[in-house]
Amino acid sequence: MSQKSLPEFFTPRSENTPKRRRSKSSPSSDEKKRPKKQILSGSMGSTGKVGELSVDELKALFSNLIDSKGLATKQDLASTNAEIASLKKENSELRKKVDNLHDRLNVYDRTMRKNNLIFGGIEHRSGDFSVVVTDFIREVLQIEEGVQIGRAFPLGKQGLNRRPILAEFVRGEDVNRIMAKVACLKGTSFFVHRDYSQEDRIIRSKLAFIKKEIVKHKKDAVTSFRRGALVVNDIPLVWVVDKGLQTANGEDGVRVMMEKLSLDLSDIVERLRLDGDARDRSMQRQSE
Repeated sequence: MSQKSLPEFFTPRSENTPKRRRSKSSPSSDEKKRPKKQILSGSMGSTGKVGELSVDELKALFSNLIDSKGLATKQDLASTNAEIASLKKENSELRKKVDNLHDRLNVYDRTMRKNNLIFGGIEHRSGDFSVVVTDFIREVLQIEEGVQIGRAFPLGKQGLNRRPILAEFVRGEDVNRIMAKVACLKGTSFFVHRDYSQEDRIIRSKLAFIKKEIVKHKKDAVTSFRRGALVVNDIPLVWVVDKGLQTANGEDGVRVMMEKLSLDLSDIVERLRLDGDARDRSMQRQSE
C-alpha cells in the first residue's frame, strides 16, 4: 500500500476559508418562548379534532367501547350501592318480622302444651290410654280426686309395651296437683314431666348439663328447676339462644357464678353455644 502524505487528508485552510457553523444542541431563547402546539386539551371543546376524529366522536367511541366490554360506570356503581343499601334495610326488617313471628309461635306452642303431661315407665298394651293414665295417677301417685283427660296416646315406635304416654288434661289444676306428687317417683322406673316444645327441651338440656357441672364441683350448692329456670342458691339462671347463660335480670350468668361460687363456667357455656350453632345450621340445611 502506498503511503500518502498527511496534508492529503485535510483541506487546506486559508484566510478566506469560511468557518463551519456548529449544529445547535439546545433550542434558542426564541424557540423556548414559542408556545407548543396542543394536541388535546380541555379548551378544545367539542369542535376540536384529534387526528381525523372530533372530540365528540372520540367520546362516543370510548363510550361504545365501555358498553361493549360491559364495564361499570360511576352511575352504575352508584345505582348498585343504593340497591345494596336498600336490600340490607329490607333484610333487616324481614329478620325482625321473622324473629317476632318465631316468638309468637313459641308462645302459642307453650300455651297449647301447658296442660300436657308425659308419663313414662308404665307397662301397657293397646287399649284406652286415658284409663291407663287415670289408674297410674290413682294407684301410684295416690291422687284420689278424679282428673279430666281430653285424650291420651303413646309416643315412639309401635310394639313397645312401655312407650311414654302423652295425656292432654282439660284442667290446669289437675296438672298442678299431679306435678306436686312426682317427687315420690324418685328412685323408681316411672317418670312424669311436662310436654315441652323442641326449643324448650334443648334449653332445658343445656341448663341440666350446667347443673350437673355445678353439683360436681360445688356439692354444697342448692340447685333446682323452677318455671324453666335453673335456680342456684336462689339465683335463677336462664339460657338465651343468642347470648348463652344469663340471670333472670339479664346479667352475665358466667360472671355471676364466678362471683358467687368461684366457679368458672366459661368453657362449658361456650361449648354449649357452639353446639347450638351447629344444630341450627344442620336444621337450616335440612329445611332447604
